[in-house]
Amino acid sequence: MIWTGESRTVATVAEVDIALDGIAAQAADAVRSFVVTVLPAGSEHLSSFDEDFPDCLEVGLGHPDRAFVRWMGDGGGYGYKPYREPGPTELRFDYGGHPVYPEPNELRVSPIHARRAGTEFIATCKRPTHLHWQPAE
Repeated sequence: MIWTGESRTVATVAEVDIALDGIAAQAADAVRSFVVTVLPAGSEHLSSFDEDFPDCLEVGLGHPDRAFVRWMGDGGGYGYKPYREPGPTELRFDYGGHPVYPEPNELRVSPIHARRAGTEFIATCKRPTHLHWQPAE
């Protein structure tokens, strides 16, 4: 897992939960939200520019009510819950020191479901199944 200025190798769902608890506490202390890249174990040394960069997730965490989940694998796209209304505009997440402003439709995920996506990905290395998916445009 990689987020602003930090990385942590995790291999189990329990380790993901511990890491995400720490990221949530860090976000609350700093009053900012983070984009967390969740990679398969052993891929932390790769760059997104590498030809063999694996399928992964980008998860936006830190806001008390809104989050996002982006699939960075075949077909791309973002996860959502159909019963959730689009989120606010101008909601900022920190991506390695750079601001990211997800589209309101990307913010149709709760922090709990975003965390679940991270743990499911670490357990399966596949796109999480508990979310609906909007393909990349």
